[in-house]
Amino acid sequence: MAERERENLKAKEQRYNPGGALNSAEAQARTGAPSSGCLINIGSLVIIIVIILLVRACSN
Repeated sequence: MAERERENLKAKEQRYNPGGALNSAEAQARTGAPSSGCLINIGSLVIIIVIILLVRACSN
């Protein structure tokens, strides 16, 4: 199943079942699977870099 088809099915489920969004978010949180959004991935990288810089700054 292509990524685009999966996203379309998620959107369709959320229209018919608003609780589906909560279930999807909960499943992603439990498995640790990030969503496929580019902004989320960039945000995650920025957070990791900030944590590394904080650790280096505090260790000096």
